[in-house]
Amino acid sequence: MSTVIEFTMHANPGQYYHLLEVYSEFAEQMKESHEGLTQVLVVGDPASGLVRGIGVFETSDQAEAVNSEEVFADFNSKVTPLISGSPERIELNLVHTFTR
Repeated sequence: MSTVIEFTMHANPGQYYHLLEVYSEFAEQMKESHEGLTQVLVVGDPASGLVRGIGVFETSDQAEAVNSEEVFADFNSKVTPLISGSPERIELNLVHTFTR
């Protein structure tokens, strides 16, 4: 079963668009370099400063492996000064996708 990783951050005041840019670059890099990552969405709400990435991995092992990669550590270093609080990571099972 595919695994969905939801990774949410809250931007510091005035940092929403910068955080969105850094997150989008990271998501594109991940999609290009991780064969098991089949889909990536980056969504946000400028009013609240919420930025959320949603990645769909073929397996939970592939999703878990990202946590120990240098590229993920580098990403976390870049976003730390841009966010308030700690990022929230949730792992979910993909049940259905509906697209047109």
